[in-house]
Amino acid sequence: MSDIVYTCQKKGKGGLKVCLLIEHKSFPDKNTPIQIGSYIFSSLLRQIVNKQELEMIIPVLLYHGRKGWEYQTLADLFKKMDPDWKKFLPDFDYIYNNLGDIPDQQVEALNNKFLAASILALKQSFEKDWLEQTALMLLVWLEYADWNLQRGSIVYLFERSGLEEGKIREIVERLPIPLKDTVMNTAEMFMEKGKKIGFEAGLEKGKAEFVVNLLKNTDFDVSKIAALANVSEQFVFAIREELLKK
Repeated sequence: MSDIVYTCQKKGKGGLKVCLLIEHKSFPDKNTPIQIGSYIFSSLLRQIVNKQELEMIIPVLLYHGRKGWEYQTLADLFKKMDPDWKKFLPDFDYIYNNLGDIPDQQVEALNNKFLAASILALKQSFEKDWLEQTALMLLVWLEYADWNLQRGSIVYLFERSGLEEGKIREIVERLPIPLKDTVMNTAEMFMEKGKKIGFEAGLEKGKAEFVVNLLKNTDFDVSKIAALANVSEQFVFAIREELLKK
């Protein structure tokens, strides 16, 4: 759902085509108006390059963090600026929603179940027990979503919940047949990627330990250590710098 521009049409005669820029944050970030502004102007420039008629862009910020966060605009960041100068700032409003202020029951009542599942997954992203207990329901609600959106939501749910492989397979087995295949294929890719990342992290750690031992116990130069450990000389230099700090 995040960092994506969705296009929709205004109802009624003389409808206006608008773009919704959706950004979500899990922690307070005072510089978010600058980030959103960069997205807006990048999108407008892309429209110009593509020789499109310029379309309105409405930013939407979804906040689902634990700490309090109040709405502020770009102009609010310039606290010491004379008010007469603020008219030169490219200021704009955006729609702000703190998902923590919305009751779960209100979200669950939405007709669009993909939207409901996405909002709940964001809202409860720090509650791993809740995600584990509710994963089956959320996955079922994703059934009729676009495949790309569905896949992204499945990966986000499994990633945030921290479920082990066995638990993921157990949940998938309880899904309806058409949905089960889609979720299982995505889950397999997710678990395979996790194994690869874990393997690469372990490999990197092993190489670092090997380099440390060579630096401490031999008089080999950087070039020879890099060759023996099968790493770059920059890698060796970085580890040596860390050792010198200790």
